[in-house]
Amino acid sequence: MTNSASRRRRPSVHITLQRAARLHRLVRFLAEAPRNRAAILSELRIGLRTFYRELELLKRCGVKVRFRSKVYTLSATVEQAEGRLPFPDPQLSFAEMAELAQCPCAAGRRLAELLAAVINQPEPSKKRPGGSGKSRKPGSRAKNQEGKAKIEPGQ
Repeated sequence: MTNSASRRRRPSVHITLQRAARLHRLVRFLAEAPRNRAAILSELRIGLRTFYRELELLKRCGVKVRFRSKVYTLSATVEQAEGRLPFPDPQLSFAEMAELAQCPCAAGRRLAELLAAVINQPEPSKKRPGGSGKSRKPGSRAKNQEGKAKIEPGQ
């Protein structure tokens, strides 16, 4: 699988734990039976705007939800849909990433590639000696302890 195919299948989405749980519940709920909008809003305890945002995100992730005769139906199996749902950042340490990257599976290989991309980043170019050339002139504005601007002598 190429990187471009991988990117199309997995859009870069940073979601919260709460949103990931809601998307998962939505997929599970739709997998049980076709549902009308009111039932979905009630079950997930969300508003109309959030509902349409979640449908749009599912679509971007490749999870197809069909709307026909005023009911929403999950077009794939739960397992297929879960395989496309985004997951929140687990806040792993480098040691934990290295451990998981050793797993001999597709996810382990993906984590190994990600870890290598972070570790093998080229160093940024060195700044020139003398700084950026922007120094504070006497008399420029500074803030006092209350956070209000004060004028220093020489202005």
